[in-house]
Amino acid sequence: MNMRKGSYKAAVLVLLFTAVCGGAQAQRKFLYNDTALHRFYALLRQADSQVVSILHLGDSHVQAGFLPAAVATPLKAQFGNAGPGWVFPYNLAGTNGPDGYRWSSNIRWEAERVVERGNSFMESPAGMLIRTSHSAPVLTFSSKPAMPLRSATCFYKGPAVEVNGAGIIAGEDAAAVEKMAGATVGETSGPFTENQARIEWDTAITTFTLRWPGAVMFYGAVLANGEPGILYHGIGVNGAQFAHYNKPGNAVAAQMKALAPQLVILSLGTNEAFGGVSAAQLRQEMETTVAAIRQNAPEACLLFTTPPSGMMKKRQVPYRKKGSRRVYYRTTYARNPQVAVIREAMVQYCKENGFAWWDLYQAMPQDKRFACAWSGDRVHFNAYGYTLQGTLLYEALEAGYSAFNH
Repeated sequence: MNMRKGSYKAAVLVLLFTAVCGGAQAQRKFLYNDTALHRFYALLRQADSQVVSILHLGDSHVQAGFLPAAVATPLKAQFGNAGPGWVFPYNLAGTNGPDGYRWSSNIRWEAERVVERGNSFMESPAGMLIRTSHSAPVLTFSSKPAMPLRSATCFYKGPAVEVNGAGIIAGEDAAAVEKMAGATVGETSGPFTENQARIEWDTAITTFTLRWPGAVMFYGAVLANGEPGILYHGIGVNGAQFAHYNKPGNAVAAQMKALAPQLVILSLGTNEAFGGVSAAQLRQEMETTVAAIRQNAPEACLLFTTPPSGMMKKRQVPYRKKGSRRVYYRTTYARNPQVAVIREAMVQYCKENGFAWWDLYQAMPQDKRFACAWSGDRVHFNAYGYTLQGTLLYEALEAGYSAFNH
C-alpha cells in the first residue's frame, strides 16, 4: 500500500488538532516493563553529544514509512536529528517505500525480497536487494525535500564502487582512501558483506551517484548529517514474518552489524496471524531473532509491539440499487481471532524474558480515533492511522523517559 504525501500531511494536521483529547494521554500505560529500556533512556540523556541509533523492524506496516516517521520525527525534535538513517531504492525494486527520497538509475534492476518463495538466503539488512549484471550500472540518490547529508555508508556486493557527488570520484583500489573535491571516500571490507563504501563530504550535499564497473547487488545505505542526535532506521518488508528475517544469511544479524542499534523496535505478528502460524511457532522464531540480536548487538534494548487487531473478509452480500438491474456486493468483515493468540504469545514471551512491549492491540479499542484509521482492506491503515500509531508509540516512550528522569 502506497500513501501520497498529501494524505500524510493531512493526517499529521488531524493529529495535531486531536492531541488535546485525553486519548493520547491514556495510551501511555500500554508500554509495559519499560525498565528494560533504562539503558536506552540513559543514552537519550547523551544524545546532545552523540548519535543514538534506533532500528524499527517490521512488515508492511513499517515499509510504507508513515509509522516509523511518526515515531522518529518527535524523537528527533526532542533529542536532535542525526540524519535520515537507513535508505533503500524501493522504487527501483518495484515496491512502495517512504516519500522522503528517491533513487534513479540508467538501467532496470532485478529485485529480491526475503519473503519470496524459493529465496532461502538473505544477508541484506533491508530484507531485500536489487541486482544487475549490467557492465556499468549507476544509482543516484536524491532527497526530497532536500536533506543535508555529510556521510553515506553504502552496502553492496560487487566490484569497487565509484562515487560521484559534487564532482567527487573515488578510485578503483578497494583499500584506497582519497580526498577529492572536498570529500573523503573509503572503500573497505564490510562487517557483514564483501564490500561497503564510506563517503564523507566536507560540505553538505543532497544527492550523490554510485557507479560500478560490472555486476553488483545493492543492499541500501545509511545516511547521516554529521550531527549528534537520533538516527532512526525504518526497515519493513511487505508480508514479512519473524521467520523470514531468520532465514540463512540472517538479515537480523546483518542489521545489527551494519546499524549498531541501541534500541530495536520489533513490529511483527500481523502476517503470522493471517498466515496460520501457531503460538509455539511464533515463540520459536522470536527466540531465533532475539538470539541474533544478542549475538551481534549485545547492548541493544528490545521493544516488541503487538500487532493491530486486523479484520478479515467474512462474506459478500449481494444487493441491487433501487431501479437498477445491476447486482452489487457489500463486503462484511470480522475480527481475525488468531491475532489475539499471536498477541498473547508475544506478551507472554516478553514477560518471561524481561523484554519491554507496547500493546497496540490493547490500545486500539480504547481510542475512538482508530475508527477512521483503517484502509479499505481492514488489515492495513491509512496515513492517518499509521501516524496515529507512531504518535502514540512516541508518547509512550517519552512518558517512560520522563519517569526515568524523575
